[in-house]
Amino acid sequence: MRARLVLTLILSLMPAAASAQPAAVVVVDDGAPELAWRRWQRRLESELEAPTTLEAWARDRAPIGRVSPERLEVLSLIETLLIRARHATASLQERDALGILTRAERLAEQHLDVPGMSDWYAEVQLAIAITAAQAGMDGLSGAALRRAASVDPQRDVQVAEARPEVVERARQIRRAAVTGPRGRFEVRSDVDGAVVMLDDRTIGALPRTLTAPVGLHVLRVEAPGHRPWARVVQVLEGERPALSVQLSPTRELAAARRVEAAARAGEPEAVVAALAALASLTDSAGSPEVWLLWAGRGPLDRAVALRCDAERCDPARRYTGDAPVALSAPPSVAPQERSLEWLAEIPFEPPPPPEPEWYERWWLWVGAGAIAIGALTAILVAAQPQGPGPVDPVLVLPPQYLPGGR
Repeated sequence: MRARLVLTLILSLMPAAASAQPAAVVVVDDGAPELAWRRWQRRLESELEAPTTLEAWARDRAPIGRVSPERLEVLSLIETLLIRARHATASLQERDALGILTRAERLAEQHLDVPGMSDWYAEVQLAIAITAAQAGMDGLSGAALRRAASVDPQRDVQVAEARPEVVERARQIRRAAVTGPRGRFEVRSDVDGAVVMLDDRTIGALPRTLTAPVGLHVLRVEAPGHRPWARVVQVLEGERPALSVQLSPTRELAAARRVEAAARAGEPEAVVAALAALASLTDSAGSPEVWLLWAGRGPLDRAVALRCDAERCDPARRYTGDAPVALSAPPSVAPQERSLEWLAEIPFEPPPPPEPEWYERWWLWVGAGAIAIGALTAILVAAQPQGPGPVDPVLVLPPQYLPGGR
């Protein structure tokens, strides 16, 4: 048991890998077209060193199997109580030992969400069974043996731990638990990515139908960013109704959702306050920064970004569609109010000139002039005097050239 405790401590306290300060881009819901703000969001995230979302950041802070050191201290306390109970049983103080074991059982039931607790719960039940058998409480001893066999069927009572009849009875109960009837029930959860464990054995993602021997079992459901849920459930023979599990978010996830809500509403002061509350729950170096993004609602391809951390919000940064996003050298910096006015402004275009009257149209007068010139030309040609007609060559020849002339 001590080796199992050490392994649990090592796996649960293993630190997360160090990474750069994350940055989350939250689009302010101000009625901008979806295509516009999605394109600007991708461009802004491409410039960030560690882009993420507040939801993903909070889930990474509490992965499945991670337990705080305070929660793991209960394992050491249960082990201490078991040692005290064994000493009391060896001194023939069975009632005192049962009182100590009752406290250990209560602690185990209250901390079933701690990885490895199902084995400790079974260990406490075996100690209760051995102590009760020594005190002549056969009913209590048999019930505790059945609970231990259901939760941890691999744990067998050794000859050095109890009288031979108790050892034999424990083996029979354990064999019956393994080969006895089984029950089926479905487990569901209201959180995506939830995983179910039965007696500290990972079964898989939910929803899932479980098949287990009849008896008591430790059921645990975990999801990233949520507090684990664990109970001792009674599995009955045959098909049973489904079990729906509702998980509560961790304090980090709840605080991150408040930051995101303030960012979506476009309230920088509320974002700073929510980030300060979030930083108080974590180390300041690992708390995220948030970029508020407004996309252009007018005809111009523009965007405004506002970087906020747990202390303040920087002046707003303006970006235009014809230039790439550059966080190190923003195109323009201005107060948020003026930037939002600039974002929604409509470019000025001079009005078109008024339509001219019919008599002011140039083509009308050009056509009329052409017609007038043509008419005047025709009149002038017609008014020219007629010249002499054609000359008959016979009339102008001398007589000697005429036929019969001399």
